[in-house]
Amino acid sequence: MMSVVATVKVKADKLEEAKTFFKQLAADVAANEPGTLQYDICQRKDDPLTMVVIERYESEEAFGIHSKNLGAKGAEFMAVLDGPPEIVLLEAI
Repeated sequence: MMSVVATVKVKADKLEEAKTFFKQLAADVAANEPGTLQYDICQRKDDPLTMVVIERYESEEAFGIHSKNLGAKGAEFMAVLDGPPEIVLLEAI
């Protein structure tokens, strides 16, 4: 099983827009990506401009589907980011 932890910084003036985007993204993932087993978007308490996304996929193929779907929302996603996301890929043991 593949897991991902993504840390995303958002622009201060785009915080509410980012929260709306991420909530809709999570809903879209739940509705359209059956291979995505977990997709939790969390806001850090000590740094509200930092979001941590915890993801679990049943396969690398499911991760690929998610990546393609997220890529389709690239412009909207990039508009709220304050720099590139930090992405850590994990494999369960």
